[in-house]
Amino acid sequence: MLKFIITRIISVIPILFLVSILVFLMVHFIPGDPVINMLGMEAQPEAIEATRERLGLNKPLHIQYTSFLINILKGDLGTSIRTKKPVIQEIKDKYRYSLILAIGGTLVASVLGVLMGIVSAIKQNKFWDNFLMVISLLSVSTPSFFLALILILIFSLFLGWFPSIGVYSWRHYVLPIFALGTQSIGLIARMTRSAMLDTLNQDYITTAKAKGAPWFQVVFSHALRNAMIPVLTILGLRFGGLLAGSALIEMVFAIPGIGRLMIDAVLTRDYPVIQATVLFISVTFVMINLIVDILYSIVDPRVKC
Repeated sequence: MLKFIITRIISVIPILFLVSILVFLMVHFIPGDPVINMLGMEAQPEAIEATRERLGLNKPLHIQYTSFLINILKGDLGTSIRTKKPVIQEIKDKYRYSLILAIGGTLVASVLGVLMGIVSAIKQNKFWDNFLMVISLLSVSTPSFFLALILILIFSLFLGWFPSIGVYSWRHYVLPIFALGTQSIGLIARMTRSAMLDTLNQDYITTAKAKGAPWFQVVFSHALRNAMIPVLTILGLRFGGLLAGSALIEMVFAIPGIGRLMIDAVLTRDYPVIQATVLFISVTFVMINLIVDILYSIVDPRVKC
């Protein structure tokens, strides 16, 4: 078990290195000059060149990347061109909001999606199976920002149950979390249904039924555990996707998360913030997949072989 975990951690290192290169190059290929955006179009050429030299933007790309990588290893993500604040502090202030949304959306999607998939598999080709698959299709097909507007219209304006903007209490998170997680419900439900159908047709399930094992034990102890490998894959990918894709939801509900921070940075060509946010989200995505790989070995010991 320990050897498997160490091997997976070592394999992540070159991936993170490649991610840092891609993030650095991607940001520098964005059209526009961050110095002109910061100083204004009427700034004097001397001031522009002095600022570019102070920020190190006049150096060759390979030197800029080396400094970028060394600073990352030191825990220094630079200073925001727009706000003049340390980027690491900006991320600390914003990241928790996006993390709450991603965790909440993943929990809602996993609980409802897995339950829907189990019911659909048990009631295969019956009314509840067809009904739940139609619901899952609708959830997958509905854009999160459009659903967010519908939720605000119904539950904020008409019913007044939940606030529509800000994050001042747990009630402010209900609508954003549901809007963010709904699209994943259908994906998880369909994957769970497919995996459960494959598992329920296995010989050991038939044997467990023949021995008189309780229905709950057959479904949840035998079938579901062996069907969890593909479901865990979807859960890991969706968590990373929800974390990276929360920007629209944050804009609709006026939540000061990392997605909104990244959009503001792109609009103002704030290179340090763009690099840091994209890199931070990418690293989180990679680490989540590492955790999923480790969970594989817990759910199914054969993965370690």
